[in-house]
Amino acid sequence: MDFLKLQRPSPHIRTYTIFASIYFFLAFIQLSLKIHLTPNWTNGTLDSTHQQLMAFQYANNEQSRLLQFIVPEILHRLLNISIINAYIIQRWMFTFLMFLGFHLYLRAWFDDKLAFGCVLFLAATMPLTYMNDLQESTPLLLLTFLLSLWAIRENRLILYTLALAVGALNNETVLILPFVYVCYSWRGFQWRSLLHLALRTALTSLPAYAIVGTIRYATRDRPRLAEFWQLDTNLHYLSAQLFVPWFDYWRAEFLHFFFLFGFIWVYAFLFFAQKPIFLRRSGLLVPIFVAFHFVGGLINEIRLFLPLAFLLIPMGVLYLFPEHVPEPAAP
Repeated sequence: MDFLKLQRPSPHIRTYTIFASIYFFLAFIQLSLKIHLTPNWTNGTLDSTHQQLMAFQYANNEQSRLLQFIVPEILHRLLNISIINAYIIQRWMFTFLMFLGFHLYLRAWFDDKLAFGCVLFLAATMPLTYMNDLQESTPLLLLTFLLSLWAIRENRLILYTLALAVGALNNETVLILPFVYVCYSWRGFQWRSLLHLALRTALTSLPAYAIVGTIRYATRDRPRLAEFWQLDTNLHYLSAQLFVPWFDYWRAEFLHFFFLFGFIWVYAFLFFAQKPIFLRRSGLLVPIFVAFHFVGGLINEIRLFLPLAFLLIPMGVLYLFPEHVPEPAAP
């Protein structure tokens, strides 16, 4: 009667079924928390903002992030559902795909157990980023950022170009990723190598940069929601909140940047030379990414730093569990 025994599913089927089913509802929990913490979703602001975005009468940078409002509009028309429900589907599905993709991305270094733990850690940190805003480009930003990193690591140039271009239609943050491509693909200062690298970098990033440039030109008359230079503001509030009583840290929003990943910020860079080469080279993005957002963004909006999770979490976990450090390999 051996044929009656349940067979253990293959590793790929196990990931796509068992873990996917967990991440599907984990994404729903994230969605529910976001809606509960964002009155603007249900008080009419989301509907009115969407109408302004569709009429190209809203402010930048939001107006230039096309997919964040075009995808819900398509869902609204195809499924004959409300605008709110369309945004619900968008956030839920992109968050689910990001969790599943993160698990698969991590399998290059970890078994399913550690990959699962990393995804749960990311899910545990995300509610700290939720505030009463309508930054609905974030879920797709995380997904396209992850796919771009994955494609760079695997040297899938077509996938990388496509992920970068789709990401550019949604959020300009992905334009920093060619830096990772250059770092990981670096082979030295030989002229032939440099020429090939420059050519590949230009060809793979040109569509994304052209998309953002075209959109920005088309929306050049739209005002910005905030000033570009925010370094003075960030340093002022950061220094002021450092000295508040520790039991008031929960509302010291400019310190939440540190709390988002906690000591993972530190562990990620300990024994740095022992990390896999992709994480060593792509990890060089972290200080640049942080510096850029200190200058050009308000760091109390800590969702800005979520894309770094795809680098910091595996780097930090490799310090916590050094027995999982893979053997060094050439890129």
